Amino acid sequence: MLEARDISVEYNGNAVLASASLKLSPGRIAAIVGANGAGKTSLIKALNGSVPVAKGEILLDGRSLASLSRAEIARNIAVVAQETESRFPVTVREFVLTGRFAYGSSFGWENERDIEAAERAIADCELKKFAARRMNDLSGGERQRVVLARALASEGRVLLLDEPTANLDLAHQTLMFRLVVERCAEHQYAAAIITHDLNLAAEFADEVVMLAKGRIAHMGSPAEVLTRANIREIFNVEVLLDTNPSSGKARVTQVY
Repeated sequence: MLEARDISVEYNGNAVLASASLKLSPGRIAAIVGANGAGKTSLIKALNGSVPVAKGEILLDGRSLASLSRAEIARNIAVVAQETESRFPVTVREFVLTGRFAYGSSFGWENERDIEAAERAIADCELKKFAARRMNDLSGGERQRVVLARALASEGRVLLLDEPTANLDLAHQTLMFRLVVERCAEHQYAAAIITHDLNLAAEFADEVVMLAKGRIAHMGSPAEVLTRANIREIFNVEVLLDTNPSSGKARVTQVY
C-alpha cells in the first residue's frame, strides 16, 4: 500500500534520515520507536509527502507519491501530528469536519456523508460531549483525541500517527491504539505509529521499526526487535523482559 524505498531526508544539507526502506501493508500496524532525534518524525513526514526526499522514492499503491496532488494524498493518507493548540476559534465538530476537505468540502459545504463520517469519528473517540466546545477550551489530551477523530473522519486508508498518546491518560492511550487496530482489521487500513511506550508497541503492533541516528537499526516482529540487547543499544538502558499474563505479549520493565 505505502512503501518507502531507500529514502533519505535532508535539512539544510544535513541528513536526518538515510537509506530507510519499509512497507506499510493493509491490516497491519508498524510501531516506530527510537531515542529523541533518531529521525522518527522525519520518516512520518516523508511518508506523507510533507517533506521531500533527497534520495529514493515513496510509492502509494505503486504510484510515486511525488506525482500525486495534495488532495489525492489526503484522501488516502491521514496524519495525526503531535498535539498543538488550534489558533482558530473552531468547535470540535468543525475541526473534525476539516478532515473531509480532500473531498471538496469546507465550512458550510459539507454533505451528508461528510457529516456522518465526522459524527462517527467523534463518537468513536468518545468526544460527543465536547462536540460543540471550542478547541482552545480543551485540555491537551482532549485536543489530541480530536486530532485523531479528524484523521479517522478523512477515511484515509493509511494512518500515520506521531506520538498520539503523549498527552493521554492510560485509558485513552489504550482507546487510541484500539481504534487504530479496529480500523486496520475491519477496513484493511495500514498504520505507522511513533511511540515511546515499548509496551504499547509490543501489545498492539505487528511490526516494530527501531531507528537510531537517522537509520533503521532493527525491524521485525515485536518479539524479534524488542530484545534486551537492542533496547540497550538504542536507548542505553537495562530492561527486564517477561510476558504480560493478560495478553501473552512481551512486557518491558526498565531496571533502575
